[in-house]
Amino acid sequence: MASFRSAVREAELYCAQCREFDRPRLENEVRPDGVICETDIAYIDDGSEFHLLDVYYPSEDRTSDTAYFLFHGGAFVYGNKELDKNFGMRLAASAGIPVVSINYTLLPNGTMRTIIDDIKAAKSYVTENFGFTKFHYTGDSAGGALAVLSAIMFDDALSASPICGCYTIRSDEFPGVLFAGEEKDAKMPPYIYDLKAEADKLQDIDVAIITGDEDFLRDDNVALSKLLPNAVFYDAVSTEDRKMTHVFPIGNPTWPEGVRTIGIISSFARKSC
Repeated sequence: MASFRSAVREAELYCAQCREFDRPRLENEVRPDGVICETDIAYIDDGSEFHLLDVYYPSEDRTSDTAYFLFHGGAFVYGNKELDKNFGMRLAASAGIPVVSINYTLLPNGTMRTIIDDIKAAKSYVTENFGFTKFHYTGDSAGGALAVLSAIMFDDALSASPICGCYTIRSDEFPGVLFAGEEKDAKMPPYIYDLKAEADKLQDIDVAIITGDEDFLRDDNVALSKLLPNAVFYDAVSTEDRKMTHVFPIGNPTWPEGVRTIGIISSFARKSC
């Protein structure tokens, strides 16, 4: 019980810090014109904000059978799809295909298994209701881990493009892991806390690994890139005015480095069309 209370306190502190950082940048975002947004669609009809998704279309054309799945970050305890909306809209415009951005159950309201079940439900929903049957996966930080996990677990990925992701999940980096407790998500695949152990399953798809020289998870991204020599590895370099800190393309998609990130990720969709 004491460890759970400690995890709650750590998560609350982390979330407060994130909100302080995210609030001003969300208020000042300039989103692109021409992208059609369908928002707050319930993929599980239970009234929960955790079970809402957006679809961003690059135009009025709704005929695509291929889409990106976009997972927001937040250490599994914080965040929602609004954090990545500007990035997701710009990705849709660049890629020329829709982007599906989802909320998922944050810990300790569920477990990692709950999150995976949410992703499965969202995929099933957009397949049935939007006709999406082919998927690219991307996301930032914890969402980068979910993008890689989805590509490994579902075995249907056209590409996987984690942004400043975490592939060896440690509790000192992701407070949500602390909530696993004794259960330790017993029904989870054994590689859940070290996705690099299944990196060979990514060899036959397009992969882009995005990090920056001031990303606190850079070492994990470098390690994954060494296991995937054919992957695109973009290690952005800070300038005097622009620091390539954690998830820099999400907060700054119009920076040259953000534009390049979107270009790399969207190139996989353009190639597969």
